[in-house]
Amino acid sequence: MSLRICCIDDSHLCTHGLQRAVSETPHSIVATYSHLRSLQTHLVEQPTDVVITEVRVGGSDSIEYCSELLEQFPRTKLILYSYDENPTHVARASAIDAWEFVPKRAPVRRLVEAIEAIADQQRPKGSLIDQAKLFLRKYHKPAESMLVPLTKREHQILVHLALGLSNREISKSLSISLETVKEHVQNVLRKLQTTDRTAAAIWSLRNGIPTLHLDISDQPNNPIL
Repeated sequence: MSLRICCIDDSHLCTHGLQRAVSETPHSIVATYSHLRSLQTHLVEQPTDVVITEVRVGGSDSIEYCSELLEQFPRTKLILYSYDENPTHVARASAIDAWEFVPKRAPVRRLVEAIEAIADQQRPKGSLIDQAKLFLRKYHKPAESMLVPLTKREHQILVHLALGLSNREISKSLSISLETVKEHVQNVLRKLQTTDRTAAAIWSLRNGIPTLHLDISDQPNNPIL
């Protein structure tokens, strides 16, 4: 199965490396862009199986930008290929059902494996997206010392807030309506006696609310292009 790939990165070195890596596979890079604004037109005009992009391109948030596009083009898979391994980015990517998140310091074979896995519709072993999905959907029992009486759902919402997910991303992650998320967020802020999401995240850090820790073993310190 030959896949058609679109790469978006404002680093010429990165796009050149991706082209070289993909040239050794049956797949083909049909377009490269240094900005996100051309992606929607590209997807309309050219059938594309995979979009590979940095977390931020030209100052724009790729995860936010691609969220609605994934709904319009459900057969197109999104792979985040990034120098920034912040767990928040991985959690956000998993919430919008990105295919995979590959750190750029990983061997390039990790990226190739993520692409190849699309044919099998099963994410590769050690998938960071799978790790994030499992963490976000799991119920993390609050510590006994936690005196704030949150419901099970409110505690799940707080875990998401602590990772910096937006209401829309929380809605997608937990498969609940946006209005329900807004209601839960307001209840959480009220019970914590905090004024905003940032304050809630700080409260979580100080009170031992679990956060996402990624297993990125088998990855060297330098990117291999």
